[in-house]
Amino acid sequence: MIIQTPNQFVADTLLPDFPPAHPLRNPAWAGLAFDRNRYEDLAPAQVWDALFATHVRQGGPEKLLVISADDLGKGTAARVEPSRNAVMAYLQEDVRFLRDHYILSPRQDWLCRLDQDVTLIAGESGFLQEVVVACGGFSAVMDIMEDDFDPGPTDAAGLRRYLVELVRGLNRK
Repeated sequence: MIIQTPNQFVADTLLPDFPPAHPLRNPAWAGLAFDRNRYEDLAPAQVWDALFATHVRQGGPEKLLVISADDLGKGTAARVEPSRNAVMAYLQEDVRFLRDHYILSPRQDWLCRLDQDVTLIAGESGFLQEVVVACGGFSAVMDIMEDDFDPGPTDAAGLRRYLVELVRGLNRK
């Protein structure tokens, strides 16, 4: 795998689109999305914990890169331990959570985009499948996402389609 700069990795992985537009460029990747305003930690705690545990299990306790969207092109990423407490402490410092951020795996097998409305976790489908299993399985995670986005019976905005497209590469277990 060729390791790219954070700026190039984000650009090659995600479109700059937001729900209900599908943001993933790589068809071998899948995503999970949550309404960040519903959670003290910007996403469900069990999802963060599963994400970081999977990161450590697959590659060791390699520190994550955290960078604001404004600094993405400048290459000035902070290195943060792969834990919910460490990431949240970093984002709380100097009220960084008020700015859009990216959390990047140094192995470039997953990333997270934290904008002011949505926490999007995207990764290689196999990696993300492990996260989903650790969270109770596909149905449990999909229920959380549908509750967060509340597409409603008519789904006029296309939010259900957005969620279905995100999880397309995941097994329904």
